[in-house]
Amino acid sequence: ISLEKLGPTYVKFGQALGSRPDVVPTSLAGALSTLQDDMEPFDNDVAKEIILAELLLREANVSTITDTPVAAASIGQVYKANIPGKGDVAVKVQRPGVRTLVERDSELLLTVARFVESLPALPSSSSTGDATNKQTRLINTELVSTTKEFMSRIFEELDYRKEASNIAQFSSLYSRRDGTSKDVSVIVPKVYTELCTENVLVMEWIYGEKLTDVTGTASNTGEQSSTVEENLALVKVAIDSTLSQLLVEGILHADPHAGNLLKVTLEDDSVTLGYLDFGIISTIPEQVRDALICSVALQVFSRDVDAVSSLFGELRLIPQHILDDDEERAALAEALEITFENSLLYPEAAAGDDDTTAIPDLKFDKLLDSLSRLVPRFQFDLPPYFINNARALSTLVSRGHCQVTRPYIQCTDYHIPICIEQATEKSIEERSSCKDITKFDPIRRWQDRSDKDTTIA
Repeated sequence: ISLEKLGPTYVKFGQALGSRPDVVPTSLAGALSTLQDDMEPFDNDVAKEIILAELLLREANVSTITDTPVAAASIGQVYKANIPGKGDVAVKVQRPGVRTLVERDSELLLTVARFVESLPALPSSSSTGDATNKQTRLINTELVSTTKEFMSRIFEELDYRKEASNIAQFSSLYSRRDGTSKDVSVIVPKVYTELCTENVLVMEWIYGEKLTDVTGTASNTGEQSSTVEENLALVKVAIDSTLSQLLVEGILHADPHAGNLLKVTLEDDSVTLGYLDFGIISTIPEQVRDALICSVALQVFSRDVDAVSSLFGELRLIPQHILDDDEERAALAEALEITFENSLLYPEAAAGDDDTTAIPDLKFDKLLDSLSRLVPRFQFDLPPYFINNARALSTLVSRGHCQVTRPYIQCTDYHIPICIEQATEKSIEERSSCKDITKFDPIRRWQDRSDKDTTIA
C-alpha cells in the first residue's frame, strides 16, 4: 500500500523486485510479486479531454464513452468507447505528468543503486579464511545496470505507440485472425495504429471474462461438468501458448498472468483464449531457446546435471568466467543436482520398466525458490521474462487455477512434447553445444512410447 501511494515508478519497482530474488530475500520477493498495479483513477474530465483532443487531431469522432474508467493502473486508465466505423473500442489514456515523475524517480533510484553498489562486503567471520568467498561487495548484484534496465522498460511502457507496435507484432504471429504460428491461435485485439499517440492507445474491445474469474469460482458455484472442462481446456491452452511462445517463436508476452488472459466466447458458442496488456514483449534469442530445449531433454531423460550446467552460458544465465572455473562449475553442478532433486519428482518405475522415459512432476515453487538461492552465489542473471513466465505457469498449474478443476495437471505434460518436437524438427545440434540431441536414446524411446499411447487412445 505504501508503494502504491508513492506513484507508478515505485509500484513497478516493487513488482520488479518481486522478480529479482537475487536483490531481495525470497519471502519479500514473493510478497512483492502480488503487488497490484491497480490505482485510483485520475480526474475523468481531464482524461476525456486528452482522449477527445488527441483523437480529434486524427479526425476520429467518439460517439460514446463510459462515464468512468473500466480499469485504472499506475501509468494510465482505460475507457470503453464507440468510434463510428470501428465499433466498440478500448481507449487507454496516460496519466498527465507521468513522464516527468518517472524521470525524477529514475535519477533518485540510480543514485541509491550507485551508493548501495559501492558498499564493501562485511569482514568474514570465518577463522579459516575461506578462499572460495570471492565477494568484495556487500551486494554482489549489478544494481546500477539492473536499475537502468528496469527504468528503460518503464520508459518503453510510457510510449503507447510502442505498445501498439507490440500488439501488431504479437498479432502477426499468434492471432486467430491472421497469425502465422502453427502452434498458437488466440484472440488478440486489433490495434488502430492510425489513432494511437504517445498518450492514447486505441484498440478493439474484446468481450470476455478474465481467466482468474472463471477458474477461481469453478469449484464452489455448482457449475456443470461441461463448463468445468471448458475452463480446464483454456488453462491448458494458456500453458501451451506460453511454452510455444518461449520455445518455438521466441516472441513472448512478458507477463502472461491469469489476470491478463481472457475467456472469450465466439459466435459459434465455442470458447477460446484472449490476451491483454502488451506493454512489454520479450524476444528470446534462438541460441537461448535451443539451450532451453537441450537442458530439459538432458535433465528429464538422462539427469545429466553436468551437461545442463554447461548450457547455462548459452542460456545467458551465468557469466562465462564462472563456467570456465572448474571449481565453480563443479559447485554449480552440485547445487543444481540438489535443486532438481527437490523440484522434479519422478514416478516410481514398475518392475522391468525403463524409467528413462518417465516424465517428472515439476514443483514450480520449489524450483524458483532453489534457483533464487543460487543467484548471488553464481552471479545468475535471471531475465525478467523468465521469472514472470515461470510465475505465470506456476499460477496456472499449481496455485489454484488448475487445482480448481483438476488437481493433477502438470506443466511437463506440455513442456516435454514441445521440447522434443523442436529438437527433432530443427537441427539444434548444428547450432548448440548439446550435440546429437535428436539421436538421444531416451528421446527416441519416449517418442515410441508416446506414439503407442496415441495409437491406443
